[in-house]
Amino acid sequence: MVSFNVSRRAIAWAIALAIASLPMVSWEMAAASDSSSATSGNRLNKTALSDLEAEVLVQLGQIAPVGMRIDHVMLTCDPSAGSTLKAIVPGVNQFASRSFMVELVKDERSSYCSATMEASRRVLVANRDLQSGETVVDSDFQSQWIDAFGVSAGALSEFPHQGPYVSATFLRAGQPLFQNTLVRPIAVHAGDTVTVLVKNGPVTVHAQLQAQSQAPIGDSVTVVNPAGGTPVMVTVTGPKNAELVLQ
Repeated sequence: MVSFNVSRRAIAWAIALAIASLPMVSWEMAAASDSSSATSGNRLNKTALSDLEAEVLVQLGQIAPVGMRIDHVMLTCDPSAGSTLKAIVPGVNQFASRSFMVELVKDERSSYCSATMEASRRVLVANRDLQSGETVVDSDFQSQWIDAFGVSAGALSEFPHQGPYVSATFLRAGQPLFQNTLVRPIAVHAGDTVTVLVKNGPVTVHAQLQAQSQAPIGDSVTVVNPAGGTPVMVTVTGPKNAELVLQ
């Protein structure tokens, strides 16, 4: 009988302690909720942050160089609520890196925020595999958007028109075109007998001269009379052909 009374008293104490603890738990949860709300209220919510990033993207697009597009912008700081975009920090107009800074303003006070961008450039890529030494023309390439800050930096967006050209190295289909990928074929080699068209006003004559070096079409090469004479510089116009214009 004594054991039964003790058990009833223990149960009563347990129930009383449980009931007494409820208001404290409720208060602690409410306090934590209020604290979270206060913290949230001092920072931009996701929608406002997205709007601010969209505004940065628009401004970047206005100063991006021709052939580049801005795909995405992300602020890497935690701006205060009410912050607005004041300016893109000077220097980003070089677009040499995906990282940059923006100036924000709130209550007439400026702050600076780091940001990153995802951008693409339109460049020429090979339509097919091109072998080293193979003659290439503009139709061997097509325009394509690729990462502006990847290995494509320096890739050509237009095919140069000083050709003809041959590929300096093997180029796989889809790879971007660089200036050093193209070389002009050698049209005159050292020791070649070159037909030189000499122009002097309305008078033109042809001369057979010997090349002292090699050069592609459009470059200059030194030639001399095989029988002995003064070396002259002529402009290569084709295979074993050149031109000399006298003033």
